[in-house]
Amino acid sequence: MEAATTFAPRADVQEIITNRIIMALENGVTPWKKPWNAASGAPRNYRSKHVYTGINALLLGMLPYEQAYYLTYKQAQELGGQVRRGEKGMPVVFWKVTKKEDAEGNEKKSAYLQCSTVFNVAQIDGIEWKFPEVPSREHTPQQAAEQIIAGYVGGPRIQYSDSEAYYRTSTDTVTMPEASSFHTAEDFYLTTFHELVHSTGHSKRLDRATLTEKAAFGSPTYAKEELVAELGAAFLSNTAGLDLSVTESNTASYVESWLQALRNDKTLIISAASQAQKALNHILGVVPSYEASEAE
Repeated sequence: MEAATTFAPRADVQEIITNRIIMALENGVTPWKKPWNAASGAPRNYRSKHVYTGINALLLGMLPYEQAYYLTYKQAQELGGQVRRGEKGMPVVFWKVTKKEDAEGNEKKSAYLQCSTVFNVAQIDGIEWKFPEVPSREHTPQQAAEQIIAGYVGGPRIQYSDSEAYYRTSTDTVTMPEASSFHTAEDFYLTTFHELVHSTGHSKRLDRATLTEKAAFGSPTYAKEELVAELGAAFLSNTAGLDLSVTESNTASYVESWLQALRNDKTLIISAASQAQKALNHILGVVPSYEASEAE
């Protein structure tokens, strides 16, 4: 009989991650608008070359290191290196799955959210680093953004005919102002991606409850869907190589709204980042080779 899986997140792990995001917001940094270093690519594990996704990409992407490569303490030792005394690592999360048979002999799985710590290569001594050459882009970031939009198979119809940007579930359409209405091209694409991420929640696509359920403005469900769209738009923008530092700054009320939502729900940021990653995969047509397991 097929095993049932139950998820038992540990509140302490979620609190650690949430507090990191809250601290960044309180210090004037919107983590999902602080992209990774385009020159070195997305954050990844130096040894396994695994690219971090979801909340881990968000956490590692906002760090100021030149190289976006990370190792656990044990991995550094196995490669003959040593994390320098006093260096502080960054937590990454992953699901640990355990299997157990019930009284009737049916296998049940339980998944526990766990936390590991990784260090940037700049924090580690004793290893002769060999970084692969970063491939040159064949397209500009704006061209890459256009390709992402055009490559969204089965996506909603996009129309340019209004002063506001929004996604309408009933007609499965994204309405956008003309690109000339935005201060920068990056603002235009970031907003377009935001609405396209909303569209992935449609019942004929990912059937995301935060979109399909009727939710009042300002409700927890509404706030989570908006955060999914914010994160997904940032992930897509980073994929295209857009420079989000030139987009419009967030207002104080905007930042305060996210702080309140995060303080009220310690599960929000990890769950929203996971849904945003699924939205990105859907738009890009990516089928993950395995379930998210971010730590080595």
